Amino acid sequence: MEVAAERYSLHLTIVHQTDNTVKARIHIIDDIIVQFYYHEQSGTTNFALIGWSNRLFGRDCIHGSWHMHPFDDPDNHDSSEMGSIQPTPDSFMEEVIGWLIQKKIL
Repeated sequence: MEVAAERYSLHLTIVHQTDNTVKARIHIIDDIIVQFYYHEQSGTTNFALIGWSNRLFGRDCIHGSWHMHPFDDPDNHDSSEMGSIQPTPDSFMEEVIGWLIQKKIL
């Protein structure tokens, strides 16, 4: 997560951490953040782009199975071949930054 933030000269903040969980955020601009969440015991991992208090995009892993919340329909659970790709924090940031640039938000 730190490497992904540093690559774009952004700051990573650990919001919550226990022996089994970590939640971290990267502030991009104004009301737009990237949030990373991991829970060791449940096997849950969430990567989310959040803007204006809404999820705009995400990739989640629940019990070892990945799915995507696509940019055009973030409430949807896309488990297709493309949707089930396991991201790294760096690859997730690439998707997010690319989309923000495409939409002229950055």
